Amino acid sequence: MKVGNYLEILKKGGVVLIWVVIIITVISLFQSYSIVHPLRRPVTLTPSYYGMDYESVVFNSSDGLRLKGWLILNNESRSMVIVSHGHGADKGDVLDVAGVLYRNGYSTFLFDFRAHGESEGDFASLGWLETNDLEGAIEFVKDRANPDNIGVIGFSMGGTVAITTAGQRDEIKAVVADSAFADRSKLIDMAVKYVLPSPLDFLIHFFLRIQGMDMVENLPLEHVDAISPNALLIIQGDKDHLVEVEDAMSLYDKAKEPKELWLVPGAPHVGAQQAEKSEYEKRVLEFFDKYLKGG
Repeated sequence: MKVGNYLEILKKGGVVLIWVVIIITVISLFQSYSIVHPLRRPVTLTPSYYGMDYESVVFNSSDGLRLKGWLILNNESRSMVIVSHGHGADKGDVLDVAGVLYRNGYSTFLFDFRAHGESEGDFASLGWLETNDLEGAIEFVKDRANPDNIGVIGFSMGGTVAITTAGQRDEIKAVVADSAFADRSKLIDMAVKYVLPSPLDFLIHFFLRIQGMDMVENLPLEHVDAISPNALLIIQGDKDHLVEVEDAMSLYDKAKEPKELWLVPGAPHVGAQQAEKSEYEKRVLEFFDKYLKGG
């Protein structure tokens, strides 16, 4: 083969390589941007759909963002459960759980995390800064409802935030963490593994750091042991494609008593309630009854 032919092949190969690099870079940028700027959907479902009277409220996170929530008071209850949604969701997505709690003697408070739903903010951080939002919610319900006891049930990111915050705020007497991840970096790797092969996911981490994401601060493993003497219930499906059972075991092993772990066979990410509806409600209510009502 002539030298000219070799050069032509190398030239074409170089062009292909350049396009591959460009495509991978664009995909990484898009994925990282989507993580910190989740798509907002209109919040159309309200507590009225579940027969609950409510008040739409505005309150501040501990770092000054204006957040929106729903205060649902049960006049026969002195216990409050804050319900925390996951990444990419909003307060309307956790109304079903709030309804179960309300019908069984609890006041509830639902709110949109920063950069979600109707709340301010354009930067979501997978639990790093969202602890400020939950802290603001705690101060709000203490001021407005003055409950005897406060619990939190959180899903995915909301569960991670609940654990991290409860390790620093002893007002939270009981935490239910459903599909909570233990490590932010690992969660990102799990989320993008079907988009980019693992040797290339470092690009997404790189672009996330450029956008201001902190991967190591406010991780639940740092704080889960400090929840005690308050109580923790970890719920984890064994078919979760984002959060592995290993995360739940790591959190449970490091937590101190009182603690409970429920591994749900066949349940996907945040899918335990659908997989085992009656058992799910029974366990959650018994847990809160024990640690919030003393029943």
